[in-house]
Amino acid sequence: MIELGKKQTLYVTRKTDHGVYLTDEPDPEVGKGEEILLPKNQVPEKIRPGSALPVFVYRDSNDRLIATVRTPKIMLGQVRLLRVVSVGGIGAFVDWGLDKDLLLPFSEQTKEVRAGEYVLVKLYIDKSDRLCLTMYTDKGLSAEERSLVRMEADAEYLMDMINDHKGELPFGDKASPEVIKQELGMSKNAFKRAAGILYKQRRIIIEDGSIRRTE
Repeated sequence: MIELGKKQTLYVTRKTDHGVYLTDEPDPEVGKGEEILLPKNQVPEKIRPGSALPVFVYRDSNDRLIATVRTPKIMLGQVRLLRVVSVGGIGAFVDWGLDKDLLLPFSEQTKEVRAGEYVLVKLYIDKSDRLCLTMYTDKGLSAEERSLVRMEADAEYLMDMINDHKGELPFGDKASPEVIKQELGMSKNAFKRAAGILYKQRRIIIEDGSIRRTE
């Protein structure tokens, strides 16, 4: 079964001028089942029918299921801190690392949001079977679980910012609150907690004047 909003391994069934079609059935004798397109500009070299590919599944601008080899900043059920790109008539549109921005409906906002702001959101599937965002991230969570979710989201956001700066921030955990707020939009306490999580996960190296990604 091809699952919306998740990363999964699918199998190449055929090549076309538009890309390759994928299915969840590894054995061609069983049948193709549902097929979805992986666009031509994302097809790895030397791919052939039967090849296995890890892909993420979402919907394109025409509401069709489509695959990508790129990893989005959020997947189904996850909570992440993401940037608002714009606000329109039905809600806000949020950057999640793929070409089509995700909708955060007004009905799923806990407060008014503005373009350029970072918001804590959760990815879910709405009643129309579309991927959508909500700011009601703490449903069913205890206060302790809610706090943990926030810290993990801050850590992923900090990792994204490090990656955006080519793997290194030009300041360490002793930077002033003003510098941290200006550069990252975070409080110093949130920044230190996030850096601590990433350090324990061995994803970063903290030095006096910088924080850099481990290779």
